[in-house]
Amino acid sequence: MMKSRIRERLGISFGHSLAMVTTQRTKEICQIVRLKSTQVFFVAGTCLVTVMVTLFCIGFMTRYEVENEVANVADVDYWKDRVASSQKIWYDKGIEELNEALRSPKGPMYPKNVRIFVVQGIDGRDLAAYRFPAKDLSQGNTNYIWDQFPHLVRLKNSCSQQFPCQVDRVSRALWSGIPLDKVPESQPDCGKMTNETKNPLSILRQAQLVGLRTGFVTNQRITGYTAAALGNTNSNYECDERMPLGSSTTGCQDIARQLISGETGKSLNVIIGGGRQMLSSLVPKTKWDPVDELLCESNDGRNLLKEWRNQKLKESKVNPIRFELVQRTDELESLNASSYDHLLGVMANGDLSGNLKAPSLKLMVEKSLQVMEKQGQGYLLIVEQFVQSGMDKLKELQMLNETLFNLHKDQDTLTLVLMTNAIYPKARLDVSEETELISNLPETFKESELEIQQRLYEMPSESLLFAHGPKSSIFHGIRKETFLAHAVSHVLSKSRPSP
Repeated sequence: MMKSRIRERLGISFGHSLAMVTTQRTKEICQIVRLKSTQVFFVAGTCLVTVMVTLFCIGFMTRYEVENEVANVADVDYWKDRVASSQKIWYDKGIEELNEALRSPKGPMYPKNVRIFVVQGIDGRDLAAYRFPAKDLSQGNTNYIWDQFPHLVRLKNSCSQQFPCQVDRVSRALWSGIPLDKVPESQPDCGKMTNETKNPLSILRQAQLVGLRTGFVTNQRITGYTAAALGNTNSNYECDERMPLGSSTTGCQDIARQLISGETGKSLNVIIGGGRQMLSSLVPKTKWDPVDELLCESNDGRNLLKEWRNQKLKESKVNPIRFELVQRTDELESLNASSYDHLLGVMANGDLSGNLKAPSLKLMVEKSLQVMEKQGQGYLLIVEQFVQSGMDKLKELQMLNETLFNLHKDQDTLTLVLMTNAIYPKARLDVSEETELISNLPETFKESELEIQQRLYEMPSESLLFAHGPKSSIFHGIRKETFLAHAVSHVLSKSRPSP
């Protein structure tokens, strides 16, 4: 009996102890489970918040893209199920162009360099005529690189106004930013002319004064109207032959001499074109490079090419520079232009079109850029391509297109292509070609249709300016012809050299 009671008591104690241990263990397990549940709650809450934030961001970006027209290739769509299958093909191609237009530009806000290509003798009507040279017009034309430029501005032609229009004054208006009717006229008494610093400055001279490298390339002569305006010359005479008798005694200098000895001309890093017969009285005459008898021909015994070389030699003694003078295509081709600071290329007696062995526009531009591109220094390069009447305009456009296509694609360069017909009315006292045509409609309509079309074609048209690169967006709408100088002056004043 005693043993049985002892066993019962021991069993009760053991059971009680076991129950206590089980209860404690249960509490511990509950605490652990509660802790993990809290962690699970926090993790689940975090995931939920993340998903909500993501959805909010997606919605916000979608709305931003719709409102601001930001898109990628997959975003732009159209009603594919509502157009014919034959129509869908062209819509798909159009979407590619639309996406390209909607892409936001990248790169620096302001350009380091500016390249301006001026095509004299081709305007919008010519572009429309030669944009589809192939027989299959449905294929369009994708060869002209300026058609891919994102911005375009139309420049008004002041020659349609009622005052005399002279080509030299048009050039000065275009490159100085002064309205055509306010451009100072050349003074007959050159001795009373103020010095160059008080004359209107072309954008080329403005660029030089702020430390930029500068260059001018032309397929005409370097003493033409464009060069005269860019070089800040104050004469209408390309060389001494055409100047009035006795004018040199009053201090007059022709364009050729001012271009070589003037501050703007001396500071040019590159100048390439024709015009040897204006710069030197003794020039070689060959069957492929004759003297142009319709142009000025120096007869005062000058040799401005030699003067340019002597001038650079003298300058190099103070400030070490490398320079070169070339007069043949093979000399230009073999030149390691990137190692030179200054390059003068006189490639023909007259215009380059008169020299059968003259270098191509592509070669002249390539060598010029090699001289212009220096580390830490920006540049302004102006290239003139003059398309004379009788030239193959399609061939000239293809030449320009090839030149532009092979340019180095850098994000810090603004490229402008200016197309102008270079046809200006004859100077009249009170009427322009446009107003004269309107006032003579009865006589005009008596002419043949071909003659009427020719009259209309020869009327001055607005110029087209295509723009690509940093700040190209400012070139839009319809502007005065002075806008080009104002805009280029602005962007270059904001440019910063590379480190």
